[in-house]
Amino acid sequence: MLNEFISHLERQPRNKDRRIAWLKYADSLFNGVGVVLLAHFRRIFPLFFQWMHADDDETITLPISRGILNFEVTELNLGFPLKWQNGLVDELAVVYKEAALRTAREDIRANICQILILLQESKGLHFDAAWDKHRSDPDLTTLNLSLSRRSNTKTVPSEDCLQQGSVPVQ
Repeated sequence: MLNEFISHLERQPRNKDRRIAWLKYADSLFNGVGVVLLAHFRRIFPLFFQWMHADDDETITLPISRGILNFEVTELNLGFPLKWQNGLVDELAVVYKEAALRTAREDIRANICQILILLQESKGLHFDAAWDKHRSDPDLTTLNLSLSRRSNTKTVPSEDCLQQGSVPVQ
């Protein structure tokens, strides 16, 4: 059944109604199938990468705010391939910068910050290696401060992310 859902999404990835409906109800599906997602990982993740650059704010916020990416990062920690982690870090950095032009920029940035903190906590040195290329980016200075502050202390991720979410990118 999951295979059929993904096939429909792959055939029409730009169909806004279909992707929004799927993203709204994917949480319960992911929680139900759990580790079975590993078999479909290569098909699901590229769709998320594509949707993170969609024209509408709802498509961008749904995967990152409803816990879909959080679920994949935390629950599938052992099976989370390093190449996808590096790609996810790169995509999240780009979407964070693009959020400056969106009306839902605070929500998008706060959720991206939380996902990056989850990756940082679960992957440690692998995350640091993936994040190194973004450390000197002036558009990510505020996000960089949250991540470095998080690695030095054990603050609540949502507090750091909410504080930095309202600062516009230069």
